[in-house]
Amino acid sequence: MGYSRNVKAIDRVRPLLEQMLVARTNLMWPSKNAHMLGYHIREALTIAKKEKIEPFDKLKERFVIRNKGDHVVAELKDIEELDTIQSVMSRVTLEGLVTLMEIVGGAINHKADQMFFPSADLEDGEVEKLYIWAQKNSYFLIVADSGVTLSKSDPGEAKWEPK
Repeated sequence: MGYSRNVKAIDRVRPLLEQMLVARTNLMWPSKNAHMLGYHIREALTIAKKEKIEPFDKLKERFVIRNKGDHVVAELKDIEELDTIQSVMSRVTLEGLVTLMEIVGGAINHKADQMFFPSADLEDGEVEKLYIWAQKNSYFLIVADSGVTLSKSDPGEAKWEPK
């Protein structure tokens, strides 16, 4: 059974949603029918997000609703931790890629936000070719003694540009 699309579903659990708005910790509500209460809360969160009903539209991103026996628990998601994990997962070190073609192939294959090639050994002309490829593919190039890095985010003064 899918969730309804009726905005009035929010009114069924509005007091609980208002508690969630100000919550800084997990919330728990006892219920004789915890399964249905959890369903109604999840339904309201989905409608609020889809219909962009303020101030409830961001609650689905902040909480996970779980049924635990005769209780419904609204668990806070650790958003900062998720951001950290995503940023770490988007960095890749690709060992053993030495030539220009290997580096470009690795970048095409992995498509990560940041890729470090510690084994890169490029001549000046090859670095310029890599720079041109990086520009066309929205990467910044960082050249160091210890290798080459391609990054989607601007590294500031560390980025390499032809002279």
